[in-house]
Amino acid sequence: MSNGPGTGPFPYRLKWERILRNNRFRMLLAAYTLSQFSEGMTQTSLTWIAFRSSHNHIGLVATIGLLQTLIPFFIILPAGYLADRFPAPPLLAGVNLFKGATYALIPLISLLEPISRTSILSIVVLTAVLSSFFIPAFGAMLPSLVPADGIKKANGWILIFGQGGYLLGPLTAGILLFHLEAPWLILISGSCFALSAVLMILVPSLPAGQLYGQTPVSTPSKMHWSAVKKDLTQILLLFRQRPNMILAILTLGVYGIVNAPLPVLFPLMATEVFRMNKGFYTILAGSYFSGAFLAGLTIIRLSGTPPLKLIAGGLGLAGLSLTAVSLTSSFWIGPLAFVLSGAGLAMIQPLVNEWLQKEVPRPLLGLAFSLTWLLFLMASLTGIRGGSFLAEKVGLHPLMAGTGTGLFILSGVLLLSTYLLKSVSKRNN
Repeated sequence: MSNGPGTGPFPYRLKWERILRNNRFRMLLAAYTLSQFSEGMTQTSLTWIAFRSSHNHIGLVATIGLLQTLIPFFIILPAGYLADRFPAPPLLAGVNLFKGATYALIPLISLLEPISRTSILSIVVLTAVLSSFFIPAFGAMLPSLVPADGIKKANGWILIFGQGGYLLGPLTAGILLFHLEAPWLILISGSCFALSAVLMILVPSLPAGQLYGQTPVSTPSKMHWSAVKKDLTQILLLFRQRPNMILAILTLGVYGIVNAPLPVLFPLMATEVFRMNKGFYTILAGSYFSGAFLAGLTIIRLSGTPPLKLIAGGLGLAGLSLTAVSLTSSFWIGPLAFVLSGAGLAMIQPLVNEWLQKEVPRPLLGLAFSLTWLLFLMASLTGIRGGSFLAEKVGLHPLMAGTGTGLFILSGVLLLSTYLLKSVSKRNN
């Protein structure tokens, strides 16, 4: 007979699974996983359509990637403000429903005429606008579904299931491309978006501003720029009062700089670093992105560890792993190193999310997520440009060595800063 959670032969099993017994969270997790699956499948199919419609030239593919980054960059702040003013489940359901319907236009257009560059870019622009509302609304929704002590584990499970869905999407699309034309795959993924919208709307809707176990907080639904400015001022003041949180948010920028150029560099690494054929880059990319599973399990297992220490440990692990890549051309050490580096870096975002969800008042949470995501987008754009430039100028081996060394040093600085800030806080008290 068990003496309760955390005892017996499997001491951590019940602790891990307690959050999964929350019906509202399970519904949200299912909807998010299906949404990520649809996103991965759509991106793969859309890339193939763009590549073929531009006669095997990557120019249109690059334009799509640029638009999907730039458009959220310009509208993420108003999207976050509006996300704080409306119940999240209907908003998220509406976003996915309209995205699915918009993507479904592609197979309809293909029945009438060849898909043009203008049609593809118009659909990309519209769906990018819709996607800008998803991140702040989804991030702000979690504290209304789970208690504060379960938020870290909830973010860990979201990372695991979301990444699983996103990786399964391209795999499914790759298999189906042998049997179906790409526009019809878009129709399937659009239907999955619609199904995820149905699941999302089934999550019990809470008024904007309401936390788990608390009474509703009324917020105005109309958007006024003076109100946006006031909310931004409150958030920045809150950040200023919490130096540890500022450090954590800045590491999100580091994550964007390092993470964004890696998918672009994997094909070069396959041929120039590991001396394999170009197909080896899929193994490198798969290894790197599968590190998110290890990151999620680590967050769940070490949920009692302070977030900044976990982030520092993740940066140190990523630094050592990328340094190992620069020192070897072994075809089996490389994928393992990228699994570990992916795990170390993937821990940053869910831990920053948890910090925001616990520290920022619910009526400001969507806008706070927008601010941090704006930093991430800026860092990603910088990383893509800077990574490509440095790879050409200094080569991949020095670039990996420098990046790994920089991350490892940053890990030590972060741990030292944590200790110093803790000492200062004790003296002030």
